[in-house]
Formats: sequence, C-alpha cells, structure tokens
Amino acid sequence: MLLVFVVAGVLFFAGLGHFPLFEPDEGRNAEVAREMIELDDWITPHYNGLTYLDKPALFFWMVATSFKALGFTAAAARLPSALMALGTVFLAWLWARRVGVGRVNTALILASTPFMIAFSRIVIFDMTLTFLVSLSLLGFWGLEKSEFQKVRFSLLFFGSMGLAAITKGPVGFLLPLLTVIAYLGLSGRWRDLGRLRWGPGLLAFLATALPWFLAASLQNPDFPRYAFLDESLLRFTTGSARRGGPLYYYLPVFLLGFLPWSLFLLTGYLGRWREWRRLRDPENRALLFVVCWAAVVLVFFTISRSKLPGYILPAFTPLSLLAARLWDRWPGAEGGAPPPRWLTRGFWALLGLGLLIFLSSWGLQLGLGPSQERLIEKMGPRVASELSPTLFFWGIMLVGISVLGRHASWRRHGPGVTLALLVLAVPLVIVRGYRPLRAHLAAQSSEELAEKILSSEMAESPLYAYHCYRPSLGFYLGRPVNLVTSDASELGSNYISPRVKQFLNEPGTTIFSPEHLVRVAEANSRRVLVLTLNANLSSLIDTIPRAEPLWQDWKYSVWVIPPANPAQAAGSDAPPDN
Repeated sequence: MLLVFVVAGVLFFAGLGHFPLFEPDEGRNAEVAREMIELDDWITPHYNGLTYLDKPALFFWMVATSFKALGFTAAAARLPSALMALGTVFLAWLWARRVGVGRVNTALILASTPFMIAFSRIVIFDMTLTFLVSLSLLGFWGLEKSEFQKVRFSLLFFGSMGLAAITKGPVGFLLPLLTVIAYLGLSGRWRDLGRLRWGPGLLAFLATALPWFLAASLQNPDFPRYAFLDESLLRFTTGSARRGGPLYYYLPVFLLGFLPWSLFLLTGYLGRWREWRRLRDPENRALLFVVCWAAVVLVFFTISRSKLPGYILPAFTPLSLLAARLWDRWPGAEGGAPPPRWLTRGFWALLGLGLLIFLSSWGLQLGLGPSQERLIEKMGPRVASELSPTLFFWGIMLVGISVLGRHASWRRHGPGVTLALLVLAVPLVIVRGYRPLRAHLAAQSSEELAEKILSSEMAESPLYAYHCYRPSLGFYLGRPVNLVTSDASELGSNYISPRVKQFLNEPGTTIFSPEHLVRVAEANSRRVLVLTLNANLSSLIDTIPRAEPLWQDWKYSVWVIPPANPAQAAGSDAPPDN
C-alpha cells in the first residue's frame, strides 16, 4: 500500500513548478487567489481587480493558503490539486476495500490515467470536486451498509456535498444525489430515500455551504440570481457558456483520458448483456452502485450544453473500480485457462492505436496532416518542430507495450505483469512528451513576457491589453492589467461581461473603452505599454499611429506609446531584448 502512494505521489507531485502557469484557466484561478490575499477579501473573489463570482470560493481559499505558506509560485498554485489527487487515490483504495475489489489494482489504475496525472498539476476545480464527490458517496455507502443507522455517515454524505457546492456550484450536490437516486431507483428501493437521515444531513450541508453563500450574497445582492440561474440553469440548458459539443463529445475524452484502461473496459464489459441484467440482484448492489455513479456523471455532462474535458473526472473513481474488477476475475495461468478474450482484444486495440500514432508521425513529415503553418498557428513554432518525433516514439511505445503485454498474459504471473506494464504506459508517454508539452505550455503562458517587462526600466509603466487578455500576465507582473475592450469578453467571465458598463464607471476600474486609450495616447507624460494580438495590429496602428514595436512572439506583441511631449522621451527607459 505504501508503495502505491509513493508511485502516485511521484506522478502527481514531481516537478509541479516545471511548467509555467498557462492560459486561460490556470492563470485566471491563480490570479484570483493572489488578489484574494492582496485585497484581503476572502468572501468576494476578484479577477484583475473586478468582482468575479463565476465560481465559489473554496478552491481559491486552498490556493491562496498555499500561496501564503509557500509564496507566489506555480508549484504553490498547483499544490492543492496534487493533494486532492492523492486524496482521491486514497479514497479509491477505501472504495475498493468496501465493495470487494482489488485495492492496490484500483489505486494504481486510477493514479496512472492521463487525466489524473494532468489534472493533479493544473490550477482548476475539477480535481477538488472529484475528491469531494468520491468522499460524499463513500459516506452514503457507509450509511447504506449500516442500514441507515449511523448518523456520522449521513453527516459525511451531506457535509461533503456542501463543500463540493462551494467548490463548483450546484453540480457539487447534484452528482451525488442523482447517483443515489439512480441506484435506489434501479434496485427498487425508493422508500430508502426517506432513510437518509435528512435532518442531521441537511444541517451538515447548510453548515458547510451556507455561511460563505450568505456572506457573498450580502456583499453582492445579485449573486444568488447569477449563481442559480445564469451560471447553473442557463449554462446547463443553453449554449450561454459557449462550451457546447455533440452528444459523442465525451467518448474520445473517455478513451484518451482513461487510456489505456478505457480500451479494456470496452472489451471487458460491452456485450455482456446477461451480466448487466443481473445488476439488480441483491448480491450485486455494490456493482450496481459503481455503475450508477459512473453513468450519472457521463450522462449528466453529455446532456449538458456546457462541456469541457475535465468535467467527467468524477467518473474516474468508479471506472477504476470496474477496471480493477476485470483483473480480479482473471485467475492467470495458475487457473489453467488462456488469457481472457477481453484482455487480448484490449491489447489488439492498444496495438492499433500505437500504429495509428506511429503512422501519423510519418504523415506529418510527408505533409499529409495539418500544414506546418497551421500547426504553428495553433501550438507555436517550438511545439510544431517537436510534434512528429514525439508521435513517432509514442507509437513505438504503445506498440511495444501491447506486444509485451500479450506475451506476458500467457505467463504464470500474467495478471500482475500485464497490469504493471499498463501502469507504466502513461508515465512513459508523458516523459517522452515533456519537451513539446513544456514548449506548448510556455507558449500559452505569460511568464516570459512578464519577465521581459519586469527586467526592463519600463517595469512600472502603465500596461494596456488591447482587445485581448492573457490571464497569467497579471499574476506574473503582480498587478492588474488594464483591458481595452468593448464587452470584456476577453476576460472569459460570465459575471463580468454582462456588467461591463457598470465596471467601466467604477472608480479604480481596470477595463476601459478604446476611446480612453486614445485620450491616454494624446496626453501621456510617460511611456505606455500596449499588448495586442498580432491579428489586431492594423486596428491598433489605426487607433494609435505613434505606437512603436517593442516585443513580439508567434501570437502576441507589445508596443510602446511614446510620451505626448517628445522632450519627455529623453533619457527614458530602453526596451528589453526581443
């Protein structure tokens, strides 16, 4: 058991600060947590100096606490997600113990999935939500096994839902409740809904969720309507979040995010209709609950009009239990039987995926895939140059693991050896992808730009972002960035954009109209910096003809507006190197 957590710890914690904070979510959430400390306001989150109520406060509290303990670094920002990932692996171990599945196998499977490794190193809410949903449902299962007698499990069930609610809104309590409803409904036990010890449970829920909600509502009277209508109901039922997708959106997300185990889940469970029909039998209640848990998460976000890959992360704990169950039921060569067909088919699928990736690397070299210009536009020049050799090695690795796995499955210790090979697959892929991944994230981050500004004599010069915004720039500069905008959509906030006129007129605002920038250029007494997308250069030059180039990368550039009085330019600061 200790070895499992050492492995998980290495996967989740190693090199937390090796990658800079990238756009948009990491930079935004880190900036909100930083402003929480600098403004000393732990009730109302702020983003770029503006009220930001798109998400509740719990995760921001965690990141801000990490900042206070370790300083304003990328590693400190990511530490809460890494801790939540390790906690989720521990909960999966507990879950396996309670439902009779291999504990070590379950923990290793969950810890080695691409999404667990990736989201344990990203400053976003999904890993914390996953931990709290897993903890809440563990409370329900304890309540179920105690015949609904032990109140402490009810407190755990409802209290964890309350914490999940102030992590990511109503989805925090909807996922556990819908899972329980589906489970009790399919097992024909609707009456047991009334045995959940609602009295003490609701008190626990309100004690964890209500204090912050009331405090935030008192400071911001429009918050309740926004939280329940705009950010929850309308986001779920309409395309207001501009994050839609087809019904099959989460199929490739599941296949890649849970790789390689997703392939074995499909070959191991699809088509077993006789086994599915027996799910409602009393002896299969644990399996039914695990299936309901995974299905509720997948179905809930499939029908939602707002989709992002990380939303299905709460389904990974039950999916790991289902994957471990396959290995538990395979006796290996000791049982005198050949490897099960689901295993052979899974390795064939992994072989096919490896060959596809291998061939795609040659396709890029031969010009059969996306053009080099298009790759550079999407990923940056450094990533484009690394992509083909990386795909080549990924394909070779997956082909090699599939061949070795099929060979090992006939050996005496087949189950353990094949599982170990698959556990190694994702870390090996990640190690080989380190260089292009770092190059890609660096291209998406403002760290390099902020260093150039801070190392120059213009470190204190006013900075305006012209119809664009880089979320991590304010974090690395240690101050808000003035945004020139017409609707503030560049901030990516559903709360700020509809209130742009209100924020434009507030004292000390950080958002301005294009006309304001023109007035600044006509009367500025010192140099002013302007950040813009290269695609918007012609618009900026038309607006401010006196602007001079300072710095440029593949997507953005920084320009300088000289002082309005040429005599004031004498002895002024020199631009940083390109």
